[in-house]
Amino acid sequence: MVVVTLSMFAIPALGRLGASFARAKTPAELQAEFAHLAPEGDVASGRVVIIGFGRVGALVGEMLKRHDIPFVAIDDAVELVASRRDEGVDIYWGSATRRELLLACGVAQARALVVTVPNPGAAEEIVRLAHEARADMTIVARARDAGHATRLYEAGASDAIPETIEASLQLAETVLVDIGVPMGFVIASIHEKRDEYRELLKPKSEAARQRHVARAATRGRIMARRRLGSARNDAGATRTNPDIKGEEDGPG
Repeated sequence: MVVVTLSMFAIPALGRLGASFARAKTPAELQAEFAHLAPEGDVASGRVVIIGFGRVGALVGEMLKRHDIPFVAIDDAVELVASRRDEGVDIYWGSATRRELLLACGVAQARALVVTVPNPGAAEEIVRLAHEARADMTIVARARDAGHATRLYEAGASDAIPETIEASLQLAETVLVDIGVPMGFVIASIHEKRDEYRELLKPKSEAARQRHVARAATRGRIMARRRLGSARNDAGATRTNPDIKGEEDGPG
């Protein structure tokens, strides 16, 4: 078995004293001390892999944890990795733009890959390498804008999330709910608009089109159930409070 030396480490459990000592070290010292330490086995196997564990990646990890979905994180900021390790996060240090790192951690056996790194070029390279490792992998990537999202799709992303578009959709969702539009209808319309953007941004290859059609069909079924649930809730509220209809119809 060929052992690949990776720029990836798992900080050992050294106790409070060791953790404090590690935090006091400079990034260069930490890099020199821990570069030779790598995880044993395929740490990514069966789990969601989060590449980049800053503000965005940490929030993704928090939501996965709420749903009891195991994940492992990789980040190239050594001090961030050290501090997150102290908090109990299963995180490793290294550049995910290196093919050997991704393969050694078992990314091909991962449940899904989430790429949150802010550098557009690095994000595209990570997506490309992961897609080459396993073509049917679910790869969700953060995009800076619509153009970057298109490049991520071309590299092999299943979904690319443009920050500018998502901010607009969140604003629309908030105002619709605040002015009284039923939540079920709001969620359905937001998802439909998001799918429209995906269709515009994705490359028009047949394989990409088939993946999009399959995901759109699944989302469509989910949205239909949500609309039905919302309609039933509204009908139930009317039956419970018969005065509602009278108020809406007005006198005579």
